[in-house]
Amino acid sequence: MVKVALVGTGFIGEIHANSYANIQNANLTAVISTTEEKGRQFAEKFAASYYPNLQELLKNEEVDCVDICTPTYVHADMVVQAAEAGLHVLCEKPIALTLKEADRMIKAVAKCEVKAMAGLTMRFWPEYRKAKEIIESGQLGEPLHVHCERLAATPDWHKNSWGLNEKQGGGASVDLHIHDLDYLIWLFGKPKIVSAVGVPDDSLGGISHITTNIHFENGKSGFAEGGWAFGSSFPFTMVLRILCERGTIEWIFRAGKNIENRSKKANLIVYKNDGSIDEPEVAEDDAYYLECKYFIDCIDNDREITNATLQDGRNALVLALAATKSAKENRAIKI
Repeated sequence: MVKVALVGTGFIGEIHANSYANIQNANLTAVISTTEEKGRQFAEKFAASYYPNLQELLKNEEVDCVDICTPTYVHADMVVQAAEAGLHVLCEKPIALTLKEADRMIKAVAKCEVKAMAGLTMRFWPEYRKAKEIIESGQLGEPLHVHCERLAATPDWHKNSWGLNEKQGGGASVDLHIHDLDYLIWLFGKPKIVSAVGVPDDSLGGISHITTNIHFENGKSGFAEGGWAFGSSFPFTMVLRILCERGTIEWIFRAGKNIENRSKKANLIVYKNDGSIDEPEVAEDDAYYLECKYFIDCIDNDREITNATLQDGRNALVLALAATKSAKENRAIKI
């Protein structure tokens, strides 16, 4: 049984906590929150112990790993602290706000010889995984271009908080857009040139909506659009469209304002050039559950984490920062 300490009791923290409750070889043992009342209520809900910080936890309780769901600007310090305590780490995306911070995290994890993973959820989202499987099978020939969208109203958990502040969360171009940028890297490898256009957030800095064109070193191309500048009635929308030599893969999904309806069914469709249409069977497991389960299973079976590594998190951050720079400076950026 892998004992988990969860740091952070916000929106994503509760999603992770619910995931651990459904993983047989995981036990959510402790909850860490700087907000005592909320932290104690959260811990009671999940039958866990409450601690105000990681130091207090380490003095009083033995755990195997830490799941960090804190604001982005404290990720680096938390990961280093956990690694130095000998704990395995799952860190929400983006793993950091700067490459210097990301490198410090990666170096600490390597030095302390603990397992570490980034919360790159699209790598576990069933439809995105199935699309990658179809591409890799070769049944549609070579992929030619990938189009991704991630569009939302301002998330409720970000209102009047750190999340919209570029210096604390990175803005939509880093915090939200990074999911699709990572997926494109997962498909096509290293990006070469990035050209982006963005809508600036005049109140808190950063970018609230962005469109990014990417040319990859292998000659492939991708486009990603992301933002949370839509009105409150606009549903969280994800779009995936992959143009291949012998057909097109498409998935269009609307998940409620705050992705609370992510279990709702939307079929992945394959439009073949011969005129036929397929709707391949896709697993219905929740992506966050699959992400957390992969992390726990790697610890429990002493397997190396090979998907959604901290290095993968760094690679996605490189691309997100380059897209942000391109949009702000109105020019193409070479990676």
